[in-house]
Amino acid sequence: MPKTFTSVLENLIRNAPAAWLTSVCGALRRLPATTTVDSVLKCLPSTHNADLAFLMTATVRVASSRMSWEALSWSIETSFNLYTNWRNEQHVELLWSGPSPADRIPARRIDQALYDLIANARREIVLVTFAAAKVERLSGELLKALNRGVHIRLILEFENSSEGQLSYDALKAFPSSLVAAVEVYHWPLEKRERNPAGRPGKLHAKIAIVDDTALVSSANLTDDAFNRNLEVGVMSLNTEFLLSIKGYISSLIYDGTLAMLSSEKPYL
Repeated sequence: MPKTFTSVLENLIRNAPAAWLTSVCGALRRLPATTTVDSVLKCLPSTHNADLAFLMTATVRVASSRMSWEALSWSIETSFNLYTNWRNEQHVELLWSGPSPADRIPARRIDQALYDLIANARREIVLVTFAAAKVERLSGELLKALNRGVHIRLILEFENSSEGQLSYDALKAFPSSLVAAVEVYHWPLEKRERNPAGRPGKLHAKIAIVDDTALVSSANLTDDAFNRNLEVGVMSLNTEFLLSIKGYISSLIYDGTLAMLSSEKPYL
């Protein structure tokens, strides 16, 4: 398709309201292929937006010698749907906990965003955290997800494998009924590099993957992090970003950097 048509169509769908474009497409489909350009423009829904009217006129004039009006309607509708899906995938939301600036609308809380995601999970949940404590509500939501058939994977830090850098195993925050039904992974001590003082690295990431959404934040799965600490995070629906995170975690499991917890040694 000539670049001029692609350009005017792109400008149109980037600026037009969805409801108005839907009406335009409906009107175009009702027109005979022999309808003149001027007649087409008179039949289209009106708009008080001069820029939008200019873009629609340009699109109709460029398309007039290349396709039927019905074909133009399908081109507009298909392009707009693809653009909408792409825009939704780019969505990134700021999440927060703790004090918010007085002159701004508070960002959504990290814990509330996480609870909402888990409550609507249908396929998978992956939680990565350094610490976990006092997470009764989270445990309850995870148990509900299990009952819906959602696959759950926990990637956690432990006191022994961090050599005391974490004083309370994250796994102990979850009820035994949940632990028995999910996959639990850890970072074996022998897989960790040590600093000059001899201390091993820590599993310090905080990530939640729920179906098609990734949530990355500074917050551990703790009551303090959710309710008192100043924490920040982002939630993304970007497919490429999600696949990158999932692929990174899967590779760490595949090469043994992350290992599944042995049932014979529940707390390492």
